[in-house]
Amino acid sequence: MSKPRYLQIADTLIEKISNGELSAGSILPTEGELQKEFDVSRVTIRKAMQLLVDKDLLFRQRGSGTYVKAPKAQHNALQLSGFVEEVSAQGKTPSSKIITFELIECNELVAGKLDVSIGEEVYSIRRLRMIDDEPEVLEHTYLPVSLFPDLSIKAMRSSKYDYIEKTKGLKIKLSRQSIKPEILDKKTADELNMDMADPIIRVDSVGELESGIVFEYTVHYFRVNQYSFDYIAYR
Repeated sequence: MSKPRYLQIADTLIEKISNGELSAGSILPTEGELQKEFDVSRVTIRKAMQLLVDKDLLFRQRGSGTYVKAPKAQHNALQLSGFVEEVSAQGKTPSSKIITFELIECNELVAGKLDVSIGEEVYSIRRLRMIDDEPEVLEHTYLPVSLFPDLSIKAMRSSKYDYIEKTKGLKIKLSRQSIKPEILDKKTADELNMDMADPIIRVDSVGELESGIVFEYTVHYFRVNQYSFDYIAYR
């Protein structure tokens, strides 16, 4: 059984967006022009375009037309990549702003996550991660001082994973992640330039080296306006 015509048209437009024929920010032909191109009714064209709006691929601007939306950066929880690597691979520009860089004595929660003793010195680092200069992820990372005695603010302004693997020569094995929705407190909402009622995704991750040593505990707060979470399930 063949697909309804509006779905076929939607598939064609999606393909044009994917291959760059319709680039981000470009305006789509008018409904009348699309009617003639596909030889269908205006209702069919509107259904196809609404489907792409619902998929967050198009947006309408009153009095101007319908435009191709810039794709969201994708976070693949099944592949361990750093923020810089992940965002750069998708053609966007990552950057970081250090909010705090402190040495603290870890509490029971952090000690349990890092598998260290309560009161052991750890770094407590809050970073605002940006995509094309727009704040997107607030990251609160805890790292054992014993593993990284020479860690600097400069290293944390770029790629944490590059520092660990290239500078320190350590091999990262895995990251155990848990994901849940979260209601923001005022401090975190202000740092992300959000309202407290806005949706947020919280990802807690615990990183392990090849040796089995835990090297980090990080809490990420992801905004959802430029980020999507994608999973691939294999059978």
